[in-house]
Amino acid sequence: FMTPDFWVAVGQIILIDIVLGGDNAVVIALACRQLPAAQRTKGILWGTAGAILLRVILIFFALTLLAIPYLKLV
Repeated sequence: FMTPDFWVAVGQIILIDIVLGGDNAVVIALACRQLPAAQRTKGILWGTAGAILLRVILIFFALTLLAIPYLKLV
């Protein structure tokens, strides 16, 4: 976890997720549209951060599963 290559790869994954995460933006916008302005801003920021964090956690989980021998074959 402490090598620069690892963090570059994580950064690339996050960047690709943000670019391709247009559906998340729509869902977050729909969820926050009725909120007052201050709460709307907080909702958008927390929703975006939560979506990114959840994807990173799920990526680590998927990588762990792919390290199991013969699972890629299945």
